[in-house]
Amino acid sequence: MERDFESALRTALAGLPEGAVESCEVAGSVATLRVGLGSLRDVLSRLKDSSETGCDFPANLTAYDTGEEMFLVYRLASIGNRWQALVLCKVDRAEPAAPSVTDLWPGFNWFEREVYDMYGVRFEGHPDLRRILLPDDWEGFPFRKDYVSTPSGSPLRGPQPTDRGAQG
Repeated sequence: MERDFESALRTALAGLPEGAVESCEVAGSVATLRVGLGSLRDVLSRLKDSSETGCDFPANLTAYDTGEEMFLVYRLASIGNRWQALVLCKVDRAEPAAPSVTDLWPGFNWFEREVYDMYGVRFEGHPDLRRILLPDDWEGFPFRKDYVSTPSGSPLRGPQPTDRGAQG
């Protein structure tokens, strides 16, 4: 008999402070939860540790920037139950920061470093938060909407000038 994901989530998240989970929508085997930054670690921990949800695989972490707001998106999977939880958390766009969850899932280590490198989100408590894709002296965070690329002229040092006339 297949377990009901929605009731498993209710059981796993019971007892959290009111408003910790701002919204929760379940569509088939995927749940999308919006959580406040202050509740992020508690919610992720419950999803991982609860025998009800069993989210045992840290599938992905990314961010997105709308130009006005910035969000983190954690994708957790329960291999045995064949369901996924997407956890969205808004961070301050001016000074983006969130608690590290590498102690809960070591697999998020490089994901947090990538999000730091591309979006500038600082993960407080991360054991080695430094650039992972770009050179250490790179200025700015290329996936942010306010990033302005300046052609460097060097194929090893950043964006290249484009020949706009060749694009037709």
